[in-house]
Amino acid sequence: MRVAIVGVGHWHVGLYYLPALQKLGADIVAISDPSEEALDRIGSQIAAACYRDYRELLDREEVDLVMAHAPHNEMTGLAAELVARHQPFHMEKPMGTDWRQLEPVAAKAETEGIFASVALVNRYLGMVAKLAELAKLDQLGRVYHYCYRLLASGPQRYLDWGCPWMLDPNRGGGPLFNFGPHVIDTFIYLAGQPVAQVYAQRVAGLHDVAIEDMVSITMVGEDGAVGVAEVGYTLPAGYERYISLTTDTVYAVSDGTGGKIQFRGGEQVPITGPGPDDAYFQYTADVLESLAAGRQPRATIQDMVEALRVMNAADLSADRGMPVMLDSIEN
Repeated sequence: MRVAIVGVGHWHVGLYYLPALQKLGADIVAISDPSEEALDRIGSQIAAACYRDYRELLDREEVDLVMAHAPHNEMTGLAAELVARHQPFHMEKPMGTDWRQLEPVAAKAETEGIFASVALVNRYLGMVAKLAELAKLDQLGRVYHYCYRLLASGPQRYLDWGCPWMLDPNRGGGPLFNFGPHVIDTFIYLAGQPVAQVYAQRVAGLHDVAIEDMVSITMVGEDGAVGVAEVGYTLPAGYERYISLTTDTVYAVSDGTGGKIQFRGGEQVPITGPGPDDAYFQYTADVLESLAAGRQPRATIQDMVEALRVMNAADLSADRGMPVMLDSIEN
């Protein structure tokens, strides 16, 4: 499969997607990035044509799949360009900073049957995949409560990775737009219901940067499920992941890699990987396989629209200091 990578300076490319594509045997024929340094760094690892302008790449190269990445505030424009060209693609989350701008792009992709995958990779975690399987078999039960805590170390790593825009709130930097898609989409995916109300609080001042340090989000689904999510850059090092789900049938808890599901009758089922790093490989493999098989991806732009609506509502709630009903901000 002929693959092009747009936005190779994005940290996910070097950490996850490039190694995964190479391991999977994809033919990476072209790359692009506005940064000469990023082109040199990634281009030195592969034999691919290099472009500063992704539009020039798209004009000149015939590819089966574009792996698309950009600063968060530029993603929706990039997605719209790819959809207009009927170019199958993957894109990193959050695909933009305003759901109202992303929604018509999602609608066009769906109407015209364009393959457009979004990297909501938590759907590939061992625990989440098992719970989704139970839901499909009608064995998960009614979701009562969900909790997801995703914390990491300070934002200096984004400077080290050559992505200084991640420290700019006007470009969609900060943990809400970075980690928020994971914790929010997982709630919607497992609870099986849209979010009706959001209450969020943000904390800043731990680091000398303009973005927030942490955001706490409480979501209430249309059928009453409650989801609590915390995202932030508050650890001295590394990552912390905690996921739990309570229904009238099961209780599940995981650290993102291992975990267990306890059923109402007392039976316990241990859960092992894939964990967070493996999830990116599984996601990349699934994108290639789904496109080759002519089926739609596990997560589409419309899934990201739903998560982004909640993120925008959380931003508004934190600004107002009060809960926000999603149907009150439809327009």
